[in-house]
Amino acid sequence: MRKIAYLTIDDGPTENTKGHVDYLNSKSIPAIMFLLGSNVEQYRDAAIYAVQHGIIVGNHSYSHPQFSKITLAEAVGEIKRQEALIDQVYAAAGRVRQYKLFRFPYGDKGGANKGQLQEYLKSEGFMKIDSTEITHPSYYENGLDKDWDVFWTFDYREYAIQDGASASDQRNILSYINMMGLWSGGSPLDRFSAEIILIHDHSATEMRFPGYFSELLDHTMAMGIEFTMPRFI
Repeated sequence: MRKIAYLTIDDGPTENTKGHVDYLNSKSIPAIMFLLGSNVEQYRDAAIYAVQHGIIVGNHSYSHPQFSKITLAEAVGEIKRQEALIDQVYAAAGRVRQYKLFRFPYGDKGGANKGQLQEYLKSEGFMKIDSTEITHPSYYENGLDKDWDVFWTFDYREYAIQDGASASDQRNILSYINMMGLWSGGSPLDRFSAEIILIHDHSATEMRFPGYFSELLDHTMAMGIEFTMPRFI
């Protein structure tokens, strides 16, 4: 039985985004990029390039705040401001936007405003990943299948690599992947659960671990994981 994964990429675009897109296309890896509005304004051409080369672009807010620390009105404003930029990117790319997706920065769903934010996302036509292939009990125990934002089941945590990291420190991230229950699972069902994998498009990480993006994904595929595009609800 194969194990599949849906690749999601947070925090771009950056000066490295076009290279990431070229790598993804060379490996036939479909992906969702959750972009920040502030970065789209700085690297608009990279965002357009991503859309033109088959990447789905989702909303990751305008300025990446912790949604539990801002008002409901501010939270909605963050989403709306980035929505306008994404629509502009699709128009400039000459592509029709088929999927309307949102991911909360830090996975912070808004604290006391969570319920209202979920209703807002639903009412505005945001979509969620069909979780049929995900069998991790915690995904359902935490109600992630009911929410209208896109969460994840596995985070590479490559952003945790520190300045001045040695080659061995960089390799530790690969050991971390191997140690996680992602690949072996705690039960027969978990072992073959689909994963929503999170990696980041960070300039600082590229400086600390050059080539991290392709190396981590190559390592993942070498372990027998097949990246595919999810269905959306």
